[in-house]
This record gives sequence, C-alpha cells and structure tokens, in this order.
Amino acid sequence: VWAGRLIKWKHPEFCLDAAKKLIADGLDFEINIIGNGEMEEELKKGIEEEKLGSYVKMLGSMPPEKVRNYMEESEIYLFTSDRGEGWGVVLNEAMNSGCAVVASYSTGSVPFVVKDKQNGLIYKNDNVDDFYSQLKYLLSNKKETERIGRNAYESITNMWNPKVAAERLYKFTDAYLNGED
Repeated sequence: VWAGRLIKWKHPEFCLDAAKKLIADGLDFEINIIGNGEMEEELKKGIEEEKLGSYVKMLGSMPPEKVRNYMEESEIYLFTSDRGEGWGVVLNEAMNSGCAVVASYSTGSVPFVVKDKQNGLIYKNDNVDDFYSQLKYLLSNKKETERIGRNAYESITNMWNPKVAAERLYKFTDAYLNGED
C-alpha cells in the first residue's frame, strides 16, 4: 500500500515504475495507492497506458481509519517521499500496522525509526532502481517480509510510543534545567 497526497516530492510514480519491473520479473503483487492530488490524472494515465490496472489500483482519498485498515491488511508499505517530507507520521502508522516498509533514507523520520533490514528496508533517495530492488526482495521472501513486519510493529509499540516519548522529554528537560548534556 502507498498513502498520501499525490504530489511530486512524495513520488507516487515510483509505484508505477516498480510495477512494470515486477511484472517483467513475473512476480505476483497488487499496489493500492490511496490519496488524491495534482499527480492523480498523470498516474491514472500511466496505469492505463502501461496496462498496469490489474496490478496497481488508485483508491482515491479516504478517512484515516480506512487508510489504517488498508495498512493492517497489507504486508508492505511504500514510503517514497523525499527530503520535502517532515517526520512523516504515516511511517509510524504503517509500522504499527505490521507492514514491512520500503522507505527513502532522506525522508524525515526514516533515519531515526527504520533500522535497515531489521524493521524495514531503506533505499537511496530518488533511486527508483534501488526502491524496486528492495520491494522485489520483500515480494520474493515472504518469511523475511513477515519478520520485518513483526519487528516494525514491535519497534513502534516499544520505542516510539507516548510513554517512552514522555520519559525522554522528562529526562531531557531535567538534564537541561540542571545544566547537563
């Protein structure tokens, strides 16, 4: 699944580029793209021209709880934003849903939250070939996809939760007020 505004710096077109290669490699998959925006017609046209309709679905905009349902039913989340993305809370949501993520290194939260090959796969920014390679790896290795998805869930629930955030904020403010590093 891929979810977000369909705009240039979120690179939803990577889904179409990867789909063409995955089809050529004979892999079985479906990519659901959730969202709308300025690239919507371009993507729909690309799906039609490249005959990707059996593999790539444009689902439009939907309420957050429905997006979350798609994440929970998916094995893999595609996080293709570049440096234009802030933290990108959708990554936390996808990992909390147990998705193995394929994410660009340059996206806000990725260097902090994703540990490559442990709880997600990281690809080089703006490199569609690297993105494709990581996605193909997951699609070709079901057990690895499941392991990474479980680790993603555990890392969010154990390390990136409100309780841990509050403890870290307390420690930071206490150290700051006491002139400590």
